[in-house]
Amino acid sequence: MGGPFRPFDPGECTALEQEIGLPLPSEYRSFLAAAGGDKLDYSVHLPACAPEPVQSFDSLFQLGRDDAGEYGWGTLLGEYRRSRNGWLAENVPLAGLLPIARNGGSDVLFLDLNPASYGHVHAFVHAITWPGYLGDHVYTKAADTFDTYLDSLFIDPDTAENAWADVADSDPADPFRRTVEEWLDKGLPTWRAEPWATL
Repeated sequence: MGGPFRPFDPGECTALEQEIGLPLPSEYRSFLAAAGGDKLDYSVHLPACAPEPVQSFDSLFQLGRDDAGEYGWGTLLGEYRRSRNGWLAENVPLAGLLPIARNGGSDVLFLDLNPASYGHVHAFVHAITWPGYLGDHVYTKAADTFDTYLDSLFIDPDTAENAWADVADSDPADPFRRTVEEWLDKGLPTWRAEPWATL
C-alpha cells in the first residue's frame, strides 16, 4: 500500500457507525487499523463489467478528517455524506451502503452494512460511450466479505508494466526500485519474463 499512512483512531470508527446507524464488520475495522494507507494498486475481476472485466479501486477512503480538518473528499464519513445526493444516488441503491474506495474514473466500491447482505462488497462502474468499452453502468457484487475481496485482488499486467517503467532506469540498489521488484515478485511471479521487464 502507498501512503500517506495515518494513525488508527477507533473513536473515528465509532463516530462513523453512529452517523450511519450500522456497525462496521470486524474484518474491515481490522483492515483500517492495520493499513491506514491511501493507495491499493491491485485489480479485481468483475465478470458483469465485460468487455472490461478487470477493474481497480485504488484510492481508499480514510478514517478521520482531511488535512483541512474537515470530513471532505477521501474520508469515509465525508464520502458517505456526499454519496446521499447527486448522480450516485440516482444509480445505486444506497441504503446501508458505505463507499470505501474509488478510482480515477469515479467508479466506487461499497461495503454493504444491511443485515441481509452484511459485509458484502459491491462495485459501481460507469459506462463509457465508446466502442469496446462498458456500454451501461454496472452495479455488481464484488465479494461476499471484505477479506474475500482482498484475497481476490491481483496485479494486472498493465499495472505491472507501468509500475516497472517508473523505476526501470533507476539504480538497482534504489530502495523504491527494490520495493517494486519485491511487490511484483510476490504478486506477479512471471513478470521478469515479460518483454517490458528489462533488468
